[in-house]
Amino acid sequence: MANDRQLISGEVPAGTNPKQFSRETQGNPMQTSVTSNDSKPLAGRAAAPLWLLTGFWISIAISVAVVVRRLVAIIHPSQSAPPQLAALDEAFASHAALTIAHIVPAMAFVLLTPFVFLRRTEALWAERLLFPLGAVVSVTAYAMNTYSIGGWVERSAVLLFNTLFLLSLARAYRYMRRGEHLLKRRWITRAVGILLGIATTRPVMGIFFATSRLTHLEPRQFFGVAFWIGFSINTIAVELWLHSRGRQSQRERMAVRSARQL
Repeated sequence: MANDRQLISGEVPAGTNPKQFSRETQGNPMQTSVTSNDSKPLAGRAAAPLWLLTGFWISIAISVAVVVRRLVAIIHPSQSAPPQLAALDEAFASHAALTIAHIVPAMAFVLLTPFVFLRRTEALWAERLLFPLGAVVSVTAYAMNTYSIGGWVERSAVLLFNTLFLLSLARAYRYMRRGEHLLKRRWITRAVGILLGIATTRPVMGIFFATSRLTHLEPRQFFGVAFWIGFSINTIAVELWLHSRGRQSQRERMAVRSARQL
């Protein structure tokens, strides 16, 4: 049980090279291994699956595109946009300062995540910037929720997932202060996954917009549903991956024990 706790909390297990363990666990959270004191791998590296990496990059691209498009719409409103889209642009433009205070830090947060997750060398400066940026994004999201387009359905989604995002970020910060790097990375992964849920809502909204002639649904009727679908997809996907990594960690611990018995 002691070894189990050490591997979960980020402490150095007995019989493990401390420098090698520290380098592996504090580096890329999507690629970890356990190494014995003779530097021979006891379990293979577990890189992030292709579906997760693909979704990660697509979500970043969509998030940045959405922010850029919203900024352009606020600064230079389009005169030829479809009526539904023009109404949305006008709604966000009516609270331009709050919208900008929310989306600009959110874009900065998103752009920093590759430095935190995908670099082989540590990018502690990027990781530490996530916490103040995430706090600003969360607080402004609560403020923007008072002007939600989708009414209480959208508000309920924002209240739930924004609170989960803030709590995940707070726990990651606490584990960072305590030096528990593995748990810190797990909770940062949760926070990032939830935040990128806003990107997943966009294709869902696109489907609603594309079928509006058939369904006769207006944005105020499907915005909240799209939020629930998009954020739920991301939250569930990240949790499934983290749980799969937990099962793999158990196999790695068994490999460590077997190696000690040889």
